Amino acid sequence: METQGSDKKRLWVAIAFRSFHIGLAAFMCVAAVDALENESDFDHTDIIFVAAYVFLFAVILAVFEISQFFNPFPPLHALYRQNFGFIFKPISKGVFIIFIGFLQFGLKNTFGLACGIISIADGVFLQLVYCKDSSLLVDGPVPYDPPRVPTARQQEV
Repeated sequence: METQGSDKKRLWVAIAFRSFHIGLAAFMCVAAVDALENESDFDHTDIIFVAAYVFLFAVILAVFEISQFFNPFPPLHALYRQNFGFIFKPISKGVFIIFIGFLQFGLKNTFGLACGIISIADGVFLQLVYCKDSSLLVDGPVPYDPPRVPTARQQEV
């Protein structure tokens, strides 16, 4: 009976975080586009590059979180595993969101400041929830599968 309740709780926590991350990624995109629209001359290329990176990272986060709601599309899942494997673990995902939050401050607009503060708070909260009860954010312990050391006979063949 308790496992059923804990599974339901885990599902709702996962849905809440994923939904919030999708909304946060949309807010990041709005902040990046707003920073680009407010840039009237190309003398401040730093803001243009920061906005491009924020937009790119927001899209990466949003596509990942959206794909987790559905059965993962195998080529997309493999692409994320190979290139963005850190996003599958709560601690490293939290660090990634905190990094994007600090990057938001470089946009130098109100949306960037607000979104940066919210992103940093979300990344810290995600890590705190994981540290408090890791079973809420992962399906279970990942078994360690050590590499197989070949025996002398296997090396001769």
